[in-house]
Amino acid sequence: MGKNVCLRIMDVQLLVIVTCILLNSLSVEKVKGESDSVTRSFSYQCVKNKDTCRKTEVGGFCYAPIYGISVAKEDARINCTNGMTGQKIKRCFANGTYGLEEDFCVSNEINDILQITNNPTELAGKLPQLVVKLDNISKSQNNTTPGNLQASLNILQAFATVSNEPQETVVVQGFLSIVDSLVDERAHSAWTSVKTENKTSSSQLLKSVEGFTRLLNPPNQTFNITKPNIQLKGMKVEPGKDYQVDFTNTKKNRSVTNSVFIKQNNLAALASGSLVMSIAFLTLDDILNPPPTSNYKLNGLVVATTTAEVKPIDITMQFTPLDTTLAPASARCVFWNHNNERWDTEGCKHEINGTNITCRCNHLTSYSILMSPTTDFEVLPWLRVLNYVVLGTSQVSLIIGIIIEAIVWKNLTKNTTSLARHIAILNIALSLLIMNTLFLICSILKPKDISCKLAIYFIHFFLLALSFWMFTLGLLLLYHLVFLLRNYSRTSMMLISFILGYTCPFIIASCVFVKGHLKNNYIKKEICWINVKQTDIYYSFALVPLIVVGMNFLITFFAIVKMLRPAIGEKSSGQQSDKNSVKLILRCIIILTPLLGLSWLLGFMFLTPSAGNISVWKEIFRPVFDIANGLQGFFILIFGIIMDKKVRECLKQRFLPQTYSQKSSAATNSTSQSNSHS
Repeated sequence: MGKNVCLRIMDVQLLVIVTCILLNSLSVEKVKGESDSVTRSFSYQCVKNKDTCRKTEVGGFCYAPIYGISVAKEDARINCTNGMTGQKIKRCFANGTYGLEEDFCVSNEINDILQITNNPTELAGKLPQLVVKLDNISKSQNNTTPGNLQASLNILQAFATVSNEPQETVVVQGFLSIVDSLVDERAHSAWTSVKTENKTSSSQLLKSVEGFTRLLNPPNQTFNITKPNIQLKGMKVEPGKDYQVDFTNTKKNRSVTNSVFIKQNNLAALASGSLVMSIAFLTLDDILNPPPTSNYKLNGLVVATTTAEVKPIDITMQFTPLDTTLAPASARCVFWNHNNERWDTEGCKHEINGTNITCRCNHLTSYSILMSPTTDFEVLPWLRVLNYVVLGTSQVSLIIGIIIEAIVWKNLTKNTTSLARHIAILNIALSLLIMNTLFLICSILKPKDISCKLAIYFIHFFLLALSFWMFTLGLLLLYHLVFLLRNYSRTSMMLISFILGYTCPFIIASCVFVKGHLKNNYIKKEICWINVKQTDIYYSFALVPLIVVGMNFLITFFAIVKMLRPAIGEKSSGQQSDKNSVKLILRCIIILTPLLGLSWLLGFMFLTPSAGNISVWKEIFRPVFDIANGLQGFFILIFGIIMDKKVRECLKQRFLPQTYSQKSSAATNSTSQSNSHS
């Protein structure tokens, strides 16, 4: 059969050999309806001392003793033994390997309580006793396996919804003691498995805690229940008294203090003597984190505030970040949205007060803060739409500009100076058009795809090409300002222009791509974009264009000084002369800014690998930068092509030949008559 069949352990030797021989020529056919069928063929190699039967061509299967054979990306399940209910699971990955065994077996003691929850009447009558029983089980045995964890969550949910009868403090203490064991650090690995099986498990826990603690009937005006991983503090509403509680967490090797504050006028909507309480979860930052694709992480305690009456109430919270290395300016105040199973920002505003984050929200639920390593301001929906409109306008303008250049090319490239200018403008337009198109494509690509890396490479290349062609145009301007009457050879001009415009960008972009690809750090892991956190990539992607644009800025400054020099030398420098100078400067800036890329100077602050003191300026200049550079193609069309007098004359000759010739003849006759009279 030509396959390398390796022996595993002796007691399954025959099974493995037979399985691999059969799978070597296996054809799996799945019939869909009467006429639609899909056939897949697979080829395998069994590996010695491994729990896998690895596929060597297409498709994918996993093999392990007891669990047998499973299709890739599907789960293999076996029933639990020793009288326990539930299953044990192994997940088959795409590469043909099984993951670790996940124990979803439920102990007999916990299963007994779980069965009682199916009878609401019995559950309501025995609720205090069952809380104590589950609490004792949690302390005496391991309830942090995935199976026992999920079963306990189901039980807690039933506890919180079965009755509206007030509960004694000792019962609520027992309930929170159970929760404390479920959110302990020892259970974090089990939470990973549980959230894979049940995506609502996080909401299930928070809802249960919020619901059950509302049943608390404390004897005192204020109350406090403290466990290693969860703290509850609250008070009964009193007229004229604010609500404020503070929580301290020292589990992260540093003291972290959080506070909750509600003004007395906001509490007036509640009946006197009703409960207001806050629950701080000290370890949920490891359980409720955003998905790995997000650049943000939960960076504060999770604090839930509830009242006996569910009403919208304004609340102020102060959070101390757990990880001080994250960018303060990236902070977001968020609440856990039970409908969408994710963190949400609706109804919340935030302020940065030194090292603390103050959140002001208009409703009560579970809150925390999200932060990222870098400042990444959220683009408002209207601004996102505006960006697409602006970018679309730029793309259409660039296409029109390239078409115009093709129409007038033959007439305007007869001398070397005009040829050099139009070559530079054409390549600037092409580079910008391709770069913008690839930028839009990147938004739909996944970072793991090779197409993403190629798209980022070409974005990098055409960004550098755009910068270097702008620099080439700047050098042409500088040459004519310094050597006013000296011309240059066409061959030298073409050679230097294309070396600067394409060879230099190709060398830089290719070296960065190869190095980043070999180190596997060329693009970000969460989105399809270049990884500017790497110093060498950052320098080539941001600083090289920045240096080029900076040199173009100096050339523009020199051009303005050069053009103003005759006006400065004149004796009469009155108000009219000043106005002409200002107009000349503005005209020079308006024309040269899009052609030499001067507006890009605003954008390089957004490419910094870490947030710094300029984060406020980022927020202010972000819309300005997006609009100014989004319309760069439109400005190139207007100021670089349409405002060129020779271009307009060529277009008139091409599309209005009769009208143009009549005007030319009239102008010639008028000139002749004027000369004869003189």
